[in-house]
Order: sequence, then C-alpha cells, then structure tokens
Amino acid sequence: MASRKSTNNVISIAIIAIVLLLGTSGYLWIQNNNLKRDLTKYDNEIKVFTQTQAKLEKDYNLAISSLDELKGDNLELNKLIENQKAELAQQKNKISSLIWKSKKLKEAKKEITNLKNQALAYIQKIQDLKEQNIVLTGANQRLQKDKSELNDKLSLSTTQLAQKEEENDSLLTVKQKLEKDKRKLLFKTNKASVIRVGDISVKGYLLKSNGKYSRRRKAKNIELLKVCFNMEKNEITDIGEEIFYVRLIAPDGNTVYEEKAGSGILTKSIDATKMKYTKKYNVDYSGQEENICLILNKDFPLKKGRYKVEIYNKGYLAGSDSFKLK
Repeated sequence: MASRKSTNNVISIAIIAIVLLLGTSGYLWIQNNNLKRDLTKYDNEIKVFTQTQAKLEKDYNLAISSLDELKGDNLELNKLIENQKAELAQQKNKISSLIWKSKKLKEAKKEITNLKNQALAYIQKIQDLKEQNIVLTGANQRLQKDKSELNDKLSLSTTQLAQKEEENDSLLTVKQKLEKDKRKLLFKTNKASVIRVGDISVKGYLLKSNGKYSRRRKAKNIELLKVCFNMEKNEITDIGEEIFYVRLIAPDGNTVYEEKAGSGILTKSIDATKMKYTKKYNVDYSGQEENICLILNKDFPLKKGRYKVEIYNKGYLAGSDSFKLK
C-alpha cells in the first residue's frame, strides 16, 4: 500500500514538472516572438528610409547618364539638356529633404515619379520595380523559415532552452543597436539641416523724434540693437519659416535675460542641456543666401563692455561674434 502511494506521488511530481516545463517553453516562445517582431519593425523602418533614398539615387543617376548620352553637335539641344539636368538636381535635393527631414515617404515617392517623368522626353523608360518585389518575397520566405525553426526549437530539451535564452539576449542587443543607429541617423539629419549664419554685426541706435535711427555706441544712449547676419544656403532645408534664437552674453559672462521681454530657455540638440537665450525670431527662409536684420529693443539692461552674440537654429550654434559698447 505504501509503495503504491509513493508511486502516485512520483507520478504527481512528474506531471507538475512537465506542466512547468511546458509553461516555461510557452513563455520563452512568446518572449522570443515579441523580440523578433520588434526587431523586424525597427529593421523595416530603417530599410524603408534607406531603400527609398537608394531608389532616388538610382533613378537620378540613370536620368543624368541617359541625358548625357543624348548630347551631340547641336548646341541648343545640349543647352536644353544642361537646363534639364539642373532641374533634376534641384528636384533630387527636395526629395532627399522629404525622406530624411520631413519623413514624408508617400510624398517623396510621388516626387520620385515626377522626377522620372521630367526625363521621359530625353531618356528611355526606367526599368521596372520587379527587383524590389523579389527582395520583399525573399524576405517574407526567410521570415517564414525563421518562424518554423523557432517552433521546432520549442520542443527541445531544457538544455537547449537555456541556449534559446542566450539567443533572446542576442536579439535584444541587436534591437538596442538598431534603436541607437536610428537616433544617430535622425541626429545627423537634423544637424545637416541647420542654416548657418555669417558676417554677424551688432550695432546700437537711438530712435529720433522724426522716426529715424541714429547710430550710438554708448550703452546708456542706446534704445535698440540691430543684429544683422547672412543666412547661408542649405540644400536640404525646406523653404519656409525658420526660428533663430539670439543669445547676448554680457561682459560679466551672464546671458542678457528678461522673461517679460521674450527671453526663454533653449534645449541644445547636441547634448540636451538647457540654456538661456535673449530673444527668438521667426524668419522666412527663401532657400537662398540672404542678409537679414533683427531688432532687439532696449527692454534689456545694457552695460558698457564687450558682448558676445550667439545665434542658434534647430538647437545648434549657427554662428557667433562679439561687439563692444562704450
């Protein structure tokens, strides 16, 4: 009787062990599937940006090459071809901005089609997109194969389950690397779109009763500062409104700051640190090099000495200079 009870206990323990083993296997399968799905998501996201940019480069280079092959002794035709190449180059820069800066993939793909249509009068048809379909089909087949292999591995012994945990750690490492690479890519794209400024000058003025400005160099006589600079051309920056942050650094090293007059806090893109700025301005960017002047009214305390002026765009330092007030 005691022997039969002992046997029943052993069977019960074995059943519990099997249930626990099956539960552990199911949990690890779910975790592994989740990691695979996240990895595929981030990988596809980067692939979409990269493949779209690669397609643009391919179509553009094919159009330029085909246009050059059409050149001959006809000077008028050659001139027309050069004009068309210039238009294609301008369109290509616009599309690159849509892909990497605006992330408007649907609009970018539409513009790539327009680019090809611009060259249809001079070149033959662009080869079909069947290669992309082949690539996608192959990728889907590989995913199905990976899924089947994972299902087979779930039936292996507890020793192999430990190996599966190591694979999960490896997938997590890859996912983290992809996320890091994505952040780096977005950081570089944003930095590349910064509008640099040069030839910075800061001058003080007194507003006369007739409405005209009179130049002043002493801090106590100045009613406004005129900050002028050249906006440099940036091929990947869209035409439209841009925000410039002006930071005046007083002779004592502190930022000229008056919250009621428009001063605020800026987050620097390079390291996410906070920094005071004196005033910000919305400026219409035309896509070309242009000189602009910004007015800084005397809502801020000014003292004599050497000042430093820094101008920021998109959280990056776009240019700096210094000036002196008597």
